[in-house]
Amino acid sequence: MIHPLVRDLYKRALIVGKDYPHPDGLDYVRRKWKEALRDPQNCQLIPDASDKENERIIRKAVGKGRYVIREMEGTIQLKKYRTMRRRYGQGVDVTGEARRINDSLNDLIKKVK
Repeated sequence: MIHPLVRDLYKRALIVGKDYPHPDGLDYVRRKWKEALRDPQNCQLIPDASDKENERIIRKAVGKGRYVIREMEGTIQLKKYRTMRRRYGQGVDVTGEARRINDSLNDLIKKVK
């Protein structure tokens, strides 16, 4: 039986993973998280230890998992920001725009003379 905190962590990872910027998207996140949850190196329980000790180890591992989810959210936000910036430009360059208008006006004045 899986620990409730671990199950909740996995569900959170899947929810965040829907927008993950990878060609496989959610399938990639699901595969990687299953590998991580099944890897005994990520949460080494002590067989002869008390339940409190093992609970502490599980909570520590879940804390690391929550950190990874926050990092995933940051990656997703960065990807969205870069996409929006690429799509809509870097904003208005006031000095460059003023220089371009000034040059256009000077060219018009030269043509009129």
